[in-house]
Amino acid sequence: MSFKSIFLVLFSLVITSGCQSTGIQTKHLSSLELDEINGIKSYQKGEYEKSFELLKTPATWGYKGAQYTIAFMFLKGHHVQQSTLMGMGWLGVATEMETEDWSEQYRNFYSSATSEQQLKIDEIVKEYIKRYGMKSQNITCTKSSTVLSRRIQHSCHRSERISTVYEVDLVE
Repeated sequence: MSFKSIFLVLFSLVITSGCQSTGIQTKHLSSLELDEINGIKSYQKGEYEKSFELLKTPATWGYKGAQYTIAFMFLKGHHVQQSTLMGMGWLGVATEMETEDWSEQYRNFYSSATSEQQLKIDEIVKEYIKRYGMKSQNITCTKSSTVLSRRIQHSCHRSERISTVYEVDLVE
């Protein structure tokens, strides 16, 4: 084998191993939006496993509709182990959007909790905002009402800046 061939092989190995060691995840932004839309539709059809698989990535990247839906998956135990605490964590981070219905639901659930539960909810919401919140995920979201309906539509967009993406916790 010639020196040139050996050099090219070694150079290729260094480049490819260097690319894999960064741990940086990339995701096409339109695929996050489509996963969120399709995940919410799957949830509404009762296809909870499919819904969770579609929604978990957009939720961790800060997409509010995905976070809101995953909140109810945990609150109701749809495809995941039922957890009021984790459901409230997701609902709390989703309410960064300041959608009145979502905020009202959060306040109602929160006020029904004991003071001990409220302290735990406060902690998990703080942690989830730190991990999955708009600021930490470099995301901006807007609200608009749909035509001929009172329903609010959410649209979130990530900036191209790098942020840390965390997995969805499945156990308290």
